[in-house]
Amino acid sequence: MDMCKCFRIASAGRLGGYQRGGGARRDVDEFGRERRSRPHNRKPYERPSRGRGGRGGHGGNQGSGSMVDESNDLESRLSSLIIKVGDKNAPTLQNNLEALSVVLEKDFSKHEITVLRTFRQCVLELPWKAPVYSTLAGLLNAKNSDTGAKVITLMHEVLRMSLAAGQWGSVKVLMRFFALQVETKTISAATLLAMIDAFLQPAAGKMTAQGSCFVFIAMSTLLWAGRALRENAPDELETRLLAVEQFVQVYTEANAGNTLTTVLHDAPPKGVNILENLLATMRAVADSGWKIDAICAPHAMFASELAQATQHELPALEMPVDLPAGSYYTPPEFLQLVPHPPEHAVRRFVMQDLIADTITQLEGNRKDCAKYLMQVHGLCAEDVCSVMTTAQNPEDIDPETSLVYEYMVAEVLLGFLMQLPEGRYREMYYTSLAIELRKAEPQIMAMVLETAVENVVARIASMDVECVNRLSNWLAVYISNFGFQWDWAKWEGAVDEQEDAPRRRFVQETLLKLVRLSYLDRIKALLPETCLSLIPAKAPTHNFKFTLQAMDERTREVSVAMGKCLKNKGTADQALEILESHYSQWADVDAEARQTLAREMLTEHVLLLGSKTFSHMLNAIEKFMPALQKFGETAAAKLQIAQVVEDFWRKNTQFMAITIDKLINYRVIDPATVVAMLFDASHVGAWNQFHLWEILRNTVNKVNMRVEQLQARLAAAQAAASAMVADDAAADPAQSGESVEHVELLLEQMKQEQRDVVVLTAGHFVRLLSSGDGCASELDRAWLQGRFKEFMRTYRQQVVDNEAALESQVFTGEASADTRQVFDSTRMLAA
Repeated sequence: MDMCKCFRIASAGRLGGYQRGGGARRDVDEFGRERRSRPHNRKPYERPSRGRGGRGGHGGNQGSGSMVDESNDLESRLSSLIIKVGDKNAPTLQNNLEALSVVLEKDFSKHEITVLRTFRQCVLELPWKAPVYSTLAGLLNAKNSDTGAKVITLMHEVLRMSLAAGQWGSVKVLMRFFALQVETKTISAATLLAMIDAFLQPAAGKMTAQGSCFVFIAMSTLLWAGRALRENAPDELETRLLAVEQFVQVYTEANAGNTLTTVLHDAPPKGVNILENLLATMRAVADSGWKIDAICAPHAMFASELAQATQHELPALEMPVDLPAGSYYTPPEFLQLVPHPPEHAVRRFVMQDLIADTITQLEGNRKDCAKYLMQVHGLCAEDVCSVMTTAQNPEDIDPETSLVYEYMVAEVLLGFLMQLPEGRYREMYYTSLAIELRKAEPQIMAMVLETAVENVVARIASMDVECVNRLSNWLAVYISNFGFQWDWAKWEGAVDEQEDAPRRRFVQETLLKLVRLSYLDRIKALLPETCLSLIPAKAPTHNFKFTLQAMDERTREVSVAMGKCLKNKGTADQALEILESHYSQWADVDAEARQTLAREMLTEHVLLLGSKTFSHMLNAIEKFMPALQKFGETAAAKLQIAQVVEDFWRKNTQFMAITIDKLINYRVIDPATVVAMLFDASHVGAWNQFHLWEILRNTVNKVNMRVEQLQARLAAAQAAASAMVADDAAADPAQSGESVEHVELLLEQMKQEQRDVVVLTAGHFVRLLSSGDGCASELDRAWLQGRFKEFMRTYRQQVVDNEAALESQVFTGEASADTRQVFDSTRMLAA
């Protein structure tokens, strides 16, 4: 196969048979035949004979156009057939695969690109149908080894490109496809073992993110290849099994005290690392003769035909060597959020693994993902799992006595949402996917998701603090898409718990987010009377300090003058003149105190001017930015401005976060100011407040983003400078863009700011957690400790980059043992 053509097909887009997200496909049967527009006795690709010049021999141009249309229609039907085959474990699956392989082999030479492109996308985006597509590839190879070689060569090229790009979800799916190719005799056991060794050899002895990623993929491949390898290379199989067992044992021991990636800290059934769970599953499957009965194995239907096939050799895989540590896939915890019968552990793992791959591979289209998630069980035998959406009496299905497919979907979805150290995708993807699932099955999925959430909330006291935060965000957006309806009466008991109890805090924060997404009175109307104390009595508003009743006479004069100036569209200079003229007359107050009072007065009135909407706030800050910057020249002055903002918006934390973010943008305050404000002694006893950590996260992310932007600018400047050197005769220095030296200076300054923020934040955490007066209670300390873990694992790369500064300035002999352990675990996680 031409390598250029192979590359084009390997890097092609989404499924070619239909437009993603463009609605339902045409009404076709299992074999792709249109039910209404075609007679039943017509073969799938039978065409009426046509004479020269088109239909009826009339008109040469018309005939030419008809031939093009016919070719396009045929390609569309071929794609549809490939996509639809094996949607269900129907009795006709064997006949359909045989017929499809005959059709594809016959038309392959005419429509090679269409067939290969569609085949590629089906393998990648319909991962639960891997046994079907591996069998189809085997049949094509058995009928024509050249066709089989082209299919296998293409998929190997896709695998190579996925490895180079660090697309580990695609790599895992493709390695499963190649594992099943040993069963179809398309590749030899030795070829697959060489591919597995390409993952195992670099991981040997490396307890790193790269090592766990490679071993996880190798183990997933061995799970599906075990039966074929036992028959063809039993000794080699045992060697690989021993290697992964040793890795998992050492990995588990090395991470025994590392709780940074632990979602649930309670007694069993708590989460366990998926490597351990996968190893236990492999042992159970090995004991049963490597038989996986959760999904049908159609290759067994064609054993005699496949036995005569030609086996193909494949080039050795090359592992990526230049990917950053954070780009490797970290296997998540295996969470049991819904009870399942233990005797079905293997089936449960296989089904949930296929569900997880579907969610991963279809991340680009939530609607397609939700649609296909409802089809994954289609290749299962009837006794593998219960499906509530197709059952006559779904209310009689008990998840404790049988595997329930919908509960497995909910468990995987919430497991992805709470994956640590970070989720693979944005939280909004999992929220929108849950919404689409409920829209597809309104009654069943509403009940399933509500039950799953209730089971999680029942264990929320043992959950990682960041996961509590994520679940609250997820639930608020989910509820807001269905009329804000929820059975709040089940959580009425949270009202009687103490203020910083995890369940009460979770319910309260979720309600506050719902107020943001709607308005206070609507949420009040939906809550039971007993829950009203969890939300404010009045709508979120500002807390302007200089009301007429709260001021003495001379302060009132300054405030009234400032109010008139701003209301009449006065300028920043005019505001400064008013403050100077009034406060200069206060002879009984020293100069520094007058500056403090003037700074507070200006900040309060600017915030009041912009308090109506976000746009008003932005305009007010922009207009009076020179005055604010003049009053914020020192660190103490910046801190006062930040504290005034916090007090002004303490009844509206959303406006607080946005205002602080804008002040950082305009350099009125800096990130170090925000850190100092958040860890002020006034917040002791309030570490359970979610908005504090939202502000911290936004601040650190902004600093990191600026560093990345400057790194991109530096790369562009260096490229421009290199181009000038290569063509110095025609170069115009005036058009060369930024100088490399200038951007390097800016980048160094920003990296210093990043270093200061990381060290300062970690220092405050350690100081508060190591002292006796940093927390008001044990619960308060637990909240702070949880946020410390969140900060360290989220910014682990920045922590490792500044390891020396943290060792010398923060994690000294005065640091408590548990904070030191978090630091050590962070370095291990970042390795």
